[in-house]
Amino acid sequence: MKRVVVLGGAGVIGSHLCIRLSQMGHDVVCVDSRDIATSPLLLPYFRRRALRYINHNVVNRFSIDCDQIYNLASPCISKSEPPQPISTLRTNLIGSINALDVARRTRAKVVFASSCDVYGMYGQHHYGEDESSLGHISTFAESKRAAEALHYAYQQEWGISCRVARFFTTYGTGCQAEDGRVVVRMIMSALRGEDIIIHGSGEQRRTFCWVGDAVDCLIRLMSLPDRDHLSAVNIGASHEISIKALAEKIILLAGSRSRIRHVEPRLNDSRRVVPDLSLARTHLGWMPTTTLNTGLRHTIEYLKTITSKRSVKSIVIT
Repeated sequence: MKRVVVLGGAGVIGSHLCIRLSQMGHDVVCVDSRDIATSPLLLPYFRRRALRYINHNVVNRFSIDCDQIYNLASPCISKSEPPQPISTLRTNLIGSINALDVARRTRAKVVFASSCDVYGMYGQHHYGEDESSLGHISTFAESKRAAEALHYAYQQEWGISCRVARFFTTYGTGCQAEDGRVVVRMIMSALRGEDIIIHGSGEQRRTFCWVGDAVDCLIRLMSLPDRDHLSAVNIGASHEISIKALAEKIILLAGSRSRIRHVEPRLNDSRRVVPDLSLARTHLGWMPTTTLNTGLRHTIEYLKTITSKRSVKSIVIT
């Protein structure tokens, strides 16, 4: 049994990770600035003392004796929320430094949750040729890139065992109904019978990875022996689908009468975002196994439950 700290443990990926690690028999410490009572999935485990919870913001220093640290702490980048660039930078940079300092003291292994956004505009612009390109730099992407560099620096200078997981779109149960990311937003619109809004033509192609599959890859990445050097790996799904086809599928699975309504396209919206999963497949023996239909059905039923007339509290107790 290991003592495992999950920073950002009350989020969608974090909550599933805490539960999986607890079921594996580890001593799990969930650290999050959010109240664990807002997580329908985690609250029953906390009440049974199957895991411990610490309300803490990682931008403030902390000290926990542990063997492993999963750093999933990061502000959401939902398009429906106002940007919080300073909070994003502080969480990804200062939070990473604080987590790495704990790892340096305890010799814990670290997995850092980065993002596919690090690939971002790079490769699409030649920096230096067009000064206006600086205006398109994403604070979120830059903070993730810098945090990755921090982990590589601690690994090189202090010998800390660090791995980086670059997440592509992940979805699943454990989210809040107000989550503005695409899958949840579309499902909530479908359940309410509202128009599903699509920016642009909807031909943009994406992949959507079920959270349980993503957690499996994270645990495999942490378990990889240090001798098998693998600094960064993409985590995502392999099946592509257009945004319009996703909306149509959600309407069908939810039994909804919602219609699709197209609005102006977003600036710099990529036409295709699909991960290369070669490293995960070769080094971790991992590929996602949950079909999109199965994952969407689980998520739809979950959102139906938490938005029913019963309160979230009554749902998690019964």
